[in-house]
Amino acid sequence: MPPKKIDSILCIAWKTVSRKIFRNIVLAMAVALLVSLLVFALLFNRAVHDDVEAASRKLGADIVMVPAEAMTVAEEFILESKKKGFYMDKAIYDKVRTMPEVKAATYQIYLETLESGCCSIVAGQVVAFDPETDFVISPWFNEPPPPLHDGEVYIGSYVYEYLGLIDTPTLFNHKVKVVADLNETGTGLDHGLFMRVKDLNKISAEVTGKYKPGEISIIFLKLKEGVDEYTFLNKLAVLFPNIGTMTKGSIGADVRATLEDITKVFSITILISSALAVLLAWSTFTALANERRREVGILRAIGAHKSHILKMFLSEALIISLLGGLVGLGIGNYLIQHLAGDFDLLSKLGAYASFSLLNVFYSVVAMLIGVGVCLIGAAIPVVRLARLEPLEAIKED
Repeated sequence: MPPKKIDSILCIAWKTVSRKIFRNIVLAMAVALLVSLLVFALLFNRAVHDDVEAASRKLGADIVMVPAEAMTVAEEFILESKKKGFYMDKAIYDKVRTMPEVKAATYQIYLETLESGCCSIVAGQVVAFDPETDFVISPWFNEPPPPLHDGEVYIGSYVYEYLGLIDTPTLFNHKVKVVADLNETGTGLDHGLFMRVKDLNKISAEVTGKYKPGEISIIFLKLKEGVDEYTFLNKLAVLFPNIGTMTKGSIGADVRATLEDITKVFSITILISSALAVLLAWSTFTALANERRREVGILRAIGAHKSHILKMFLSEALIISLLGGLVGLGIGNYLIQHLAGDFDLLSKLGAYASFSLLNVFYSVVAMLIGVGVCLIGAAIPVVRLARLEPLEAIKED
């Protein structure tokens, strides 16, 4: 169709839409609500899914070992940055690191919280680690950090926001010096302060809580290439029946299950909203078709084709749905950016919907779905009207 004809049809459609402004606003708002719900659901799911996947990948380990009774709390620390303390015998690490299937092994010890000279980092976790075997913390520096000496520590990105350039935080009643901070990881490492294991003997027993010398909290394992993960897990279960294991794929299993349930709720709500939008578009354009039956009959009598009638009415539906879709985009993105923190699942994970091309793509898809739903509802009465013979349409006015 030539550009001039397209322009003329759109101009006619816009004038018609503006004449029945209130009725069309109702339909546009229905589309806006549907699109905003779609945008929020898509970005919510992506934020949670990406955070869980990123946390499992960023640990740098194939398998994580913790006391069996601490499986849940260990996962909470990995995903949610919650302060935790759980322990097992270090002899387990000494044994597993020498197994032929293991390429590299390291461990960490989770202690208590952190205090600085200006404030208390309530959510902070003090982590003792072995720099000589570590492969979990060291990758998160822009450049190789300075080696730790007596009284020196590394800190996570969240803790750094509070300590800033202050190099004298207080740790267990002792002054320590911050020598480097980690990049943001999106895991519990962001809330950590990292000290050497060898410095634990300088901390009094009164302030270490339940921790006892010779204990560790968690073991990270890298497997050699070609090792079957499932077979190795079975071997660990036989050797260490009281130790729980997690893999990259299993970390966040409960969160994934919760996300699936939330997705089902979103899906049902979206289906109901779509059905309501279709019905509203159908009723709106049924009323329009009845009001303009004689107009259509005259247009057909002077030479207008069925396609012209369809294009004229569907152009009106397109204008209404696009206006509603744009409003819905704004509402949906506002909700995910400003209100998502009120959702316990997102706030625990520290997940958020950042601006990205993929998020833009999801938003556009949501708007196209909303527009499509409106056009489907409008097409039902419009197609029937376009099929009427000119004389029949005029007589039935």
